[in-house]
Amino acid sequence: MTANGARNQLGYAVQLGTVRFLNCFLDNPEDTPAAVVDYVAEQLGLDPANLKGYGEKEARWDHQEAIRTAYGYSKLEDERWFALACWLYRRTWTTNERPFVLFDLATHRLVEARILLPGVTTLERLVSDIRERVSLRQYKMLAALPSPTQTLALEDLVTVTEGQRVSKLDRLRKSPTDVSGAGVAKALDRHVELRNLGAATWNMSDIPAGKVAALARFAKAARAKAVADLSGDRKLATLVAFAATMDPVSADEAIEVFDLAVSDLVRTSAFKADKNRLRTIKDLDTAAIVLREVWLKLRDTAADPDADLRAVLDQMDVTAIGEAADTIGEIAREPDEDFQDELMERYASVRRFLTKLLKVIDFNAGTADTKTQGVKRGFEVLEAIDFLKTLERRKTAVHPEEVPKAFLTSALAPAGVPQEGRQRWRVRQTRLHHRHRGETPRLPAPPRGVRARPAEMGRPDRRAAVG
Repeated sequence: MTANGARNQLGYAVQLGTVRFLNCFLDNPEDTPAAVVDYVAEQLGLDPANLKGYGEKEARWDHQEAIRTAYGYSKLEDERWFALACWLYRRTWTTNERPFVLFDLATHRLVEARILLPGVTTLERLVSDIRERVSLRQYKMLAALPSPTQTLALEDLVTVTEGQRVSKLDRLRKSPTDVSGAGVAKALDRHVELRNLGAATWNMSDIPAGKVAALARFAKAARAKAVADLSGDRKLATLVAFAATMDPVSADEAIEVFDLAVSDLVRTSAFKADKNRLRTIKDLDTAAIVLREVWLKLRDTAADPDADLRAVLDQMDVTAIGEAADTIGEIAREPDEDFQDELMERYASVRRFLTKLLKVIDFNAGTADTKTQGVKRGFEVLEAIDFLKTLERRKTAVHPEEVPKAFLTSALAPAGVPQEGRQRWRVRQTRLHHRHRGETPRLPAPPRGVRARPAEMGRPDRRAAVG
């Protein structure tokens, strides 16, 4: 098409620059900034005043059509409008992007496709309508998941029962803060209460996880009354999202409280062990000195062929030597033993929640079929957990061989063996250790509070040998 006259030429050029820069035509080309008009007019060798009256002429519509045809632009209508709406719907369904983000993304998509931009309000209404349609679909799908009984239980979350100051929703969404045995039990009870809402029975695979998480965040942040006042399916959908999200979260928080409580038990037990160690170190030193003097005297006597070992023994204070040996037996520890006894004394705190923990939490390890390297310890821990579960209903005595000890350290392994089998465990472990190192094994001391005569410990009675 030919643009005849200075006004049509300048108007055509201004509209061409407008569509290339803005990807759309102005409703009135005369609204173009004066600096732009001056620049274009200078390039064409025309007077900027020639543009006056161009916006009132029908020729501008013909010029727009000619520009669209020549430069490959198209209008947003028919199948292009439907394609943009489908793209926005899919993106809105799978993401939680804000309206202005969707608006900018849609604008960018139209520019890349060389589709002329519609009016701002037109595109805003399209984004708003699609977001509303996606939300209604999401609410409807979530509200259809629970059974009638589960629906009543969910709706009861936002009601304040008689005699209570807060709703169940306010109580269940609050993370546990009590790091103790009782705190672990409360955290487990909270997880059980959330699990009983039935989220594990719902198939939510067709609903994007981000959408569910967004609703759950609203339920955890808003007041219970605000959730109760939601209309239509949105109220039930919000509660469903809360229950589905908080079920695994409450389990993780219960495990975290358990970890903190056990760590606190270990820390306080270690502190108590160190304190007791410092308090009794002088008694240990005194007893060690007494036994050292006895050994030196016996060594010197044994080195003299003419010396009478029986006479030397008769001259010694047997009572003092026995008391020194008793003191060492009570205070001295094995090389790899530090605070195990003090930790065992705190078992009452663990007993508060141990049974409930094993019942409530479903432990699992790697997916390998065999105990290959990397998942072996996971299988070993699961074996120990299964063994602990059997103790509650067990009526017969536990034999040391039945206790799974593969993942225990050398210091903790004796503590996991029944009392009557601990000494045999220590003897066997010591023999294996020295056999591996090529040394002559030395039998360990008996457990605390248990005194054994030398013959019972596998050593000859020295006094009987001298006689």
